[in-house]
Amino acid sequence: MRAVLFAPEVFPGAGMITREVFRVVTSWDSSIKTAPIGITLSGGGSRAAYQIGALKALAEINRNHPLDIRVVVGTSMGAINGIAFSASYIERMDDAVLAVESIWNERTFKNTFSGSIPRSFLKAIQVTVLRYSTPGPYATSVSVFDPAPLREKIDSVINQCRRLGPSKIETTGLMVTIEGPSRKPLLLARSNSVIPDSVVDGASFEVVQVDQLTAAHGLGSAALPSVLPAVDLDLDERKVRLVDGGICDNHPVDPTVRLGSETVILIDSSGRKWWHDHYDEPHYTKPSWEVPSDERTFCHCPRNFIECTSADAFGPILKEAVGSSTKEFIRALGHTWPIFKLLKMKMGEALAYEVMSYIALHPDYTAALIEHGYEEGKKNFEVLSGTGKGHKTISDEQPSSEAAVQL
Repeated sequence: MRAVLFAPEVFPGAGMITREVFRVVTSWDSSIKTAPIGITLSGGGSRAAYQIGALKALAEINRNHPLDIRVVVGTSMGAINGIAFSASYIERMDDAVLAVESIWNERTFKNTFSGSIPRSFLKAIQVTVLRYSTPGPYATSVSVFDPAPLREKIDSVINQCRRLGPSKIETTGLMVTIEGPSRKPLLLARSNSVIPDSVVDGASFEVVQVDQLTAAHGLGSAALPSVLPAVDLDLDERKVRLVDGGICDNHPVDPTVRLGSETVILIDSSGRKWWHDHYDEPHYTKPSWEVPSDERTFCHCPRNFIECTSADAFGPILKEAVGSSTKEFIRALGHTWPIFKLLKMKMGEALAYEVMSYIALHPDYTAALIEHGYEEGKKNFEVLSGTGKGHKTISDEQPSSEAAVQL
């Protein structure tokens, strides 16, 4: 478990801080738990089921040690989790987690995506060949999947919850990317109060406040080009085309702080750190296609930061869940299963499984991810239950100031 205490609170350079400015702590004063808490949910495709397990662990702590959770911000599939979780958090956090878990437990390719299987297969081959030669989420009119059934399910859950009462979450936000000649980051937010203009002072993104967040907003945040279709919406009397928020900010900690959080809990299912370690790259390395921030912007860092990020590969979890049965393996990967063969030839079996861990949908795989997130959440969130020993450790690492850590 690693909790990070940052000081000072603001760092220039669009979300970049040096590793020398923080200290690693294993616990802190119990009053920290009463400070406004924000939850940040990363992207990660179907791996985002891991976040449900971590939220389960957090809900268990909340039963005996009430947490003042006011803000939820997500990106991509984390945005969809965040919208459903916030809408369902009416009375008990446990009920909110169960509502989102029910969405995941039902997921298969057949009830998540619509369209012709042969046509989707041909699109998948086309996209695989294209993206292998030019990796990255570049603009395209081709998308493998049509998530219409998923959109209907999410809206059904959200609308049902709204009829039961208002959410306990004060502000819910999601990161999206405005598609165009020059991509731009945008934070869509629903709040119980008017979000002040000062929230975006020095920010790399603009904010649009909406009355309600729907599945369309969430799928706009999850619309990874060539995988899911872009979402066209009317916002502030202008038409915008939205694509995956991870293109701008896959770990929106800065927006979570700006919306009023002093303690931020990041639940990260992106696997970015694992890929960096695999290729022996620094964790602050950004992909070439990620939208750069203006040098005049700066990042707000939380006073307290708890990170739940798996250090493990998820490919082995997928293999253990469905790899022993050809029938279940094909069921998990749907019409993308032949792509596994292509990736296996190019990258080897282990990396092929890792890539497909972002796409696979199968009840056994989902259950395994939720359990994995739950076990890691229990370890990472232990500090919030007051069971820590109060020991504080200053990090022994003292890299150069050029080595920055990306939130």
